[in-house]
Amino acid sequence: MAADDGQPPRSLTQRLFDEPHAFEFTQAVRLFELLQPHAQPLGTGLDPSQEALALSGNLSPAFPASALGPLRRGLPRSLAFAPEAGEEPSAPSAPSAHAGPPRLQVNAFALGGPNGPLPGAWQEWLQDRLRRKDRSAAAFLDIFQHRLLALLYRAQRKYRSAEPLPATAQRSADVVLRALTGNASLSSLAWHERAAREAAAPPEPLDIRAVLARTGLFANRRRSLAGFDVMVLHHFRVHVRSTPFAGGWRALPPASRTAIGSGGRNRRLGQDAVAGTRIWDEHQGIRVRLGPLRREQYEAFLPGAPAHEALQTLAAEWFGAELKVHLELQLGAGELPRARLSRHAPLRLGWTAWAGAAESAPARLTCLAPDDIQGRTGP
Repeated sequence: MAADDGQPPRSLTQRLFDEPHAFEFTQAVRLFELLQPHAQPLGTGLDPSQEALALSGNLSPAFPASALGPLRRGLPRSLAFAPEAGEEPSAPSAPSAHAGPPRLQVNAFALGGPNGPLPGAWQEWLQDRLRRKDRSAAAFLDIFQHRLLALLYRAQRKYRSAEPLPATAQRSADVVLRALTGNASLSSLAWHERAAREAAAPPEPLDIRAVLARTGLFANRRRSLAGFDVMVLHHFRVHVRSTPFAGGWRALPPASRTAIGSGGRNRRLGQDAVAGTRIWDEHQGIRVRLGPLRREQYEAFLPGAPAHEALQTLAAEWFGAELKVHLELQLGAGELPRARLSRHAPLRLGWTAWAGAAESAPARLTCLAPDDIQGRTGP
């Protein structure tokens, strides 16, 4: 499907290489770092060739029309600046041992240009060298220009609260976000120690980023079902409808039970006497219906699957651990799997095993009670 301008659709990476002038400086550099996650972060290493992007300044005396200039990819690690004949600078090229990182020209905060600190005589001399295809002086200035622009990028990124959460580091805004979501008990040092300790451990059912991304909802202490449905819809991309008052039996502690005899307790009729060891609690839990689901989605929300554990963790973070979740999974029509005995994918009675034709099967509804979930977590 074509874009609004009638051109074929392009990915964000293609737009970044074709039209770098349409991007903001900090966001463009951040996108390059995301494209090369194994590269050295800008301004943190000793070898700029190991970084995701090389930055150069503008040496033209003309006033630029945008903050970013041309972008050249896969330049040879030499002083030659012009691309080879027939080569398009924006065309993606396969990385090789002789190709360096992409080089982006930054018009703002440059040593040269109309607003640069270099004297006019020096800039005229640099322009004369470039006209003679001699880029040695410009390459020498780029050594310092790259470092200055890398420090500028790090300074601007530091104070952006909407910056994506790094995998092994903590942003300065995380302290505020954790306080608003009620997770401020983990200090900065404890957070780093926990991240380092869990680097080789299995991932948590629900990433902390899923909670921090919805700080606006968690900051409101009125935990509504509508807010929970919005989080489930955005996080899992499934249709959801929650209803309150899913009652259940709650066991009484021994101190609240009635005992008859000389040493009895709680035996005044109409006041504190209770028959039995449990009571019915109408506010024990909620009922969450997901669906209609595809077969892959349905199996992901069964007990023991990652999506099921993440949903339970999200509900505990939102409502508290005391609230029980009665989960209802609605399998879409025609999504019923064939009942085949297999060692690799064993059937689970009541969950993935039904009798009947799979193609013409109607929508199925599987109800998972909290006690059933805790007692049947394996195939």
